Amino acid sequence: MKRFLIPILSIAMLFNLTSAFAWGPVGHDVVASIAEQNLTRKAKRNITKLLEGKSIVYYSSWMDNIQNSPYWENGYNKTKTWHYANVDKGHTYETMTKNPDGDVVTALEFLTKELTENYDNLTDSMRVDYVKMIVHLVGDLHCPMHAGRLSDRGGNNVRVKWFGQRSSLHSVWDSKIVESARRWGYKEWTEHLDRADRKFRKSVMRGTYQEWFKETVNGAASIYEYVEALGEEPNLSYQFVYDFSPLLEDRLMIGGYRLAYVLNTIFG
Repeated sequence: MKRFLIPILSIAMLFNLTSAFAWGPVGHDVVASIAEQNLTRKAKRNITKLLEGKSIVYYSSWMDNIQNSPYWENGYNKTKTWHYANVDKGHTYETMTKNPDGDVVTALEFLTKELTENYDNLTDSMRVDYVKMIVHLVGDLHCPMHAGRLSDRGGNNVRVKWFGQRSSLHSVWDSKIVESARRWGYKEWTEHLDRADRKFRKSVMRGTYQEWFKETVNGAASIYEYVEALGEEPNLSYQFVYDFSPLLEDRLMIGGYRLAYVLNTIFG
């Protein structure tokens, strides 16, 4: 199958505004695993066929991994800015100047529209890649530091210590807090988080990508406020994990339910 070049985007890139990575493999696996448990039979069957037997968990970090692949310079590099949307203090997503290469909200809107309204005109490889992108980007949409400020590159320039080791606020939310909160693999995370009743699941599935992203912006704001109150280069450790584990679990669980909703809407 031929690889594709992403349409609608220019070649120009805003280089290195922020790290593209969010949650790390375990976090992305958790979101995809919760989603997989909540797919309709029809959606799961159609997606499994499209992915040639592989699960959505298998591809949950694919969009990060392609940055080290030969395909990166053959069209995929245009998706670099799709993982996040920077929102500075005092701004909202709506009031921020939009990245001309796209962001996590516009990317998900584009991918979903293509798979719902233009499916028959897509090549097989485009359908496959678009599904893998949605699986990953819904996870990114719910990662707080992927709504971080443009002024500090999504928390990359906010220096902190993590249990005494120098790090950045962005890196803490990429994977460190997931790994420190629980010594679990993604299956254990899924088992313990995927317990909401149907009424709750239906309630969090309502809304648009922009409305969902507002929650992530609010979560990021609470993290910034907490860290800034601690002074310059604070040492984050057990108290930070305790205080933000509820937000972490909320983002992973709700991200999973919403990913299921998106895929069920397209394929179910």
